[in-house]
Amino acid sequence: MNPWEEISLSDYENHMSLDSVKQLQTLNEMMKMQFEAYPVKTAMVFGVAGGNGLEHINQKKYEKIYGIDINEEYLAAVKQRYSYLEETLECCRIDLNEESYILPESELVIANIFIEYVGYERFKKGILKSKAKYVSCIIQKNTDEETWVSNSPYIHAFDGLDAVHHQMEEKKLTQEMEDIGYGLLKIDNNPLPNGKRLVRLDYGNKQF
Repeated sequence: MNPWEEISLSDYENHMSLDSVKQLQTLNEMMKMQFEAYPVKTAMVFGVAGGNGLEHINQKKYEKIYGIDINEEYLAAVKQRYSYLEETLECCRIDLNEESYILPESELVIANIFIEYVGYERFKKGILKSKAKYVSCIIQKNTDEETWVSNSPYIHAFDGLDAVHHQMEEKKLTQEMEDIGYGLLKIDNNPLPNGKRLVRLDYGNKQF
């Protein structure tokens, strides 16, 4: 079983929203800009979790939003929290770590603190399956590789993630995306209270 299937949504969100961590709030603000950045009508969120940021979806702009996650509890929470998006939002349980899966096509893929848990190769496979025109990613830059999970009362809920975590680097991600035909469009740094950074990197498909 993937360790993400064993982490409760309350532990995840309580940890991420602590004043000493402040990732939930920062990601929310960044997602608003991601949804507004490009002239698209469809978007897919890899690792949608509890749906943080989905309140920024402009229903006049978007015809379809796909929320992708491995955890059924997370997806059930998204459906309940954003029931008013029922006609626009479709939640799908998909594991990009599996060898074969069917993924919807989407003009924009948003992947925030997600690539760290599938690695470059599986992420690229997912992007190619989505046939996205634009990809907007947020990766976490740590003060050191040993403390990539911020200290909090909930830290032990994440112990199992060591087995699937990959350290991300901006240059390496950009090189990997170049290899599948996506060029860097934007890079933006957002500092966090504990010295870590959230780095947004946007890419465009060179065929469009």
